Amino acid sequence: MTKKLAGIVILFLLLGTVIFALPKVDVTVTSTNLRVSTKIYTYDMNLKKGLLRKGRLIFKNNQLFWIYGGDGFDLYASDTKLIPTGWSVNGGKKGHFETTSNVRASFFYTYKGEKIKKTITFVNGPDYKIEVSVTGPKNLKMKLNFPTLMSAYNRVNDNGKLFTTYSSGYKNIGIATSNGKFNGNGASSFTTNLKGVVYLGPVKNSEIFAIFSQYESVITRILKEYPGSEPWYGWFLYLFVRILNWIYSWSGNYGWAIIIFAVLVRLSIYPLSHVQMKSMVQMRKIQPKVKEVQKKFKDPKKQQEELMKVYKSEGVNPTSGCLLSLVQLPVLFLLYYVIIYSKEAFAYNGQFLIWSDLSVGGIGPNWILILSIVLLTAWSTLWTSTNAKQAWQSILMFSVMEFFFMGFPVGLFLYYTTFSAMQLVTTYVVAKMYHIRGITIRELFGMNPKRKYSRR
Repeated sequence: MTKKLAGIVILFLLLGTVIFALPKVDVTVTSTNLRVSTKIYTYDMNLKKGLLRKGRLIFKNNQLFWIYGGDGFDLYASDTKLIPTGWSVNGGKKGHFETTSNVRASFFYTYKGEKIKKTITFVNGPDYKIEVSVTGPKNLKMKLNFPTLMSAYNRVNDNGKLFTTYSSGYKNIGIATSNGKFNGNGASSFTTNLKGVVYLGPVKNSEIFAIFSQYESVITRILKEYPGSEPWYGWFLYLFVRILNWIYSWSGNYGWAIIIFAVLVRLSIYPLSHVQMKSMVQMRKIQPKVKEVQKKFKDPKKQQEELMKVYKSEGVNPTSGCLLSLVQLPVLFLLYYVIIYSKEAFAYNGQFLIWSDLSVGGIGPNWILILSIVLLTAWSTLWTSTNAKQAWQSILMFSVMEFFFMGFPVGLFLYYTTFSAMQLVTTYVVAKMYHIRGITIRELFGMNPKRKYSRR
């Protein structure tokens, strides 16, 4: 029965990490307007004119970052602005509906008896991608105006194939490529057919280079020209992002990627952990001498001086146990920024156990992990404490800290839960190796140790 139960639990865990469903796109189609809302952006279109009207960024508090100014995929044929004679959204759907697929808005034009079709595709993915295509009659010269942000930051590269624009206030960027030729205003001139790809959103290298990998070096150079586009610690942040994305590439889920990352970090700082545990063992050995000094000298200054003499004579460094905590903090802060930076990727990660989004925080998503960390820390503390008072101080301190940070992302708590579990294993092994007794749960609650009865 126990084996069957264990098998069911393992199966549940595996299913919880392989279930993947794209987040739904909320679509509203009226007689004149189209609204498309994904997990990361919302766009409004004027269907009568075939134009993009405005865009908002969900992960920037629904920031209104772009408004139409003659640059909403306006289509021109021989310098004549075209107005669509008809339109269709996802094959003719109307009203309000949800979908997990991309949303395609097609517009139909007639110019001098010739038919032209323009399609704008809102991609349901983490990388702020919009695709656009135009199909027209042979040898017809046309022009399509791509969205721009601040004209002072418009840049054209690769002989007119690559266009970039930037907003220094909101720190957003627009990048577009097409088989036409861009001018400095973001208009792409072409003949007969056009295919283009657009990125409109925050400066996120991982998302940008996922779309424009062939222009990575060019875009990297351009970003240096845009003030405030990247943080001063960007190189270090991107290193961690790349590591996490590399683990994700073969683990298949950011939940597993964070767990594996925690294991790798824990293994890499094992020497510091060993120093910490060794210091704890040495401190335990000299506890009788420490207590003797504390009993003999009541003056705090004199007591501290005598304690330092004891530490020096015994070759003990009481601060060496703090090294592990000092190393952990920068890693935790960096992982926090990595998760915040990668919100889009986490939002499209798919299910991991009971969590659908590892970038969200709060007591609801985090309470199981908070409880797990508290229990793991308490268990580890039992092995390292010499009395109940010391154990309770450590347990209460960690418990208060966990609830203080409960608004942090689930991914961060998942990392720390894994880290705490490995800390418990390390503490257990070292305790057995050096015959460290610690205290029992009964002693923690002020009860006498459980008696051992022997048969006569």
